[in-house]
Parts: sequence; structure tokens; C-alpha cells
Amino acid sequence: MMSESNRVSVDTAHRIANELFAEFPTGFGSSLHAYRGHVHRGIDLVDLQIDLDGPTAELLGVAAFFHDAGIWLDDTFDYLSPSIQRALDHLDSLDHLDSVDEGGRELVRTVIFEHHRLRRARSDHALVEAFRRADLTDLTGGLISSPGVSFREYRRLARRHPSHGFRWKLTVIFVRWTLAHPLRPLPMVKW
Repeated sequence: MMSESNRVSVDTAHRIANELFAEFPTGFGSSLHAYRGHVHRGIDLVDLQIDLDGPTAELLGVAAFFHDAGIWLDDTFDYLSPSIQRALDHLDSLDHLDSVDEGGRELVRTVIFEHHRLRRARSDHALVEAFRRADLTDLTGGLISSPGVSFREYRRLARRHPSHGFRWKLTVIFVRWTLAHPLRPLPMVKW
């Protein structure tokens, strides 16, 4: 059973992500609903793995929104650096979040930078590994599970936040990138 404070925290992460989507109403083009679902499934998958406090949930909302945003907002499949920069620029523009200090900035940067690592994330902060696992779970449609998250639970989240062809859209982007950059097909993947 989820505690009331954890429910409020995850709702905060969803709210922040939604506010960011409102700031970029056309930036994702026809992929808007697909990416929005991915972001919200990721937030819920993190919530199922770790307890979120208010400041961590705020940072999760920012990191989740920006983690792949460079694909669309910067038109590149080599998107980690542009996504990190956009997230940090956004944090610099805020003065109302308790979590926006150097530690919060570093946590958001690390969450985004580490989210495609094939092995365990290189960070002691639970959010980094939880987000890495959440992203992998969603990318594989629940076939690779996050700790403590059953396939049935993932399917429930997928009904709440539909895919709208997210994996297919990424496949098309990947094929186009690979044709143009055959020696660097997956520039965001880390060992």
C-alpha cells in the first residue's frame, strides 16, 4: 500500500512533467503523446521501486521529461548531452524548487546520463538506478522488468499511460540515424 506522502510525491513528479510538456506544445510533433506516455510510465515505474520524497520527486519530474527530449527538441539521436543541457538550463530558471541546488542539478544530470547504461548505474543515489531500470522496462514493453514490478503491474501502467506507438517511433528514428551514421548506431548507450 502506497503511503499518502509517497502518493503526493509521485503526483508532484507527474505535475512537473506535465507543466514541462505545456512549455513545449509543438516540440515533439506527432510523437507528443507517445513521449508523454513514456515519461509518465517511467515516473510510475520509479515510484514502484523506491520511496520518493518531495525534493526527489521534483527532480524526477524534470529528469523524466528531459531524459530523451533531445531526440525531438534537438533533432538528434545523439541526445544525452542536449537533453542534459536543456534540463540544467530549466533548473537554472527555477527558484521555487527546494531541490534546485548543485546536488539536485548533479542528480538530474546523472539520471539522464546514466539512463541507457547496460550495467548498473554508476551512482549511489537510488533514483539513478531506479530510473535506468524504469526506462529499460518501458523500452522493452515490460519484458525486462524493474525490481519488484511484475509484468501485470507494467501492463496496468501501460493502460493508464498508453504507448501511442512509442517503440515504433523510436525504431523509425533509430533506422534513420543508423543509415546516416552506420558506425554510431546507438551513441547514447554506455557500458
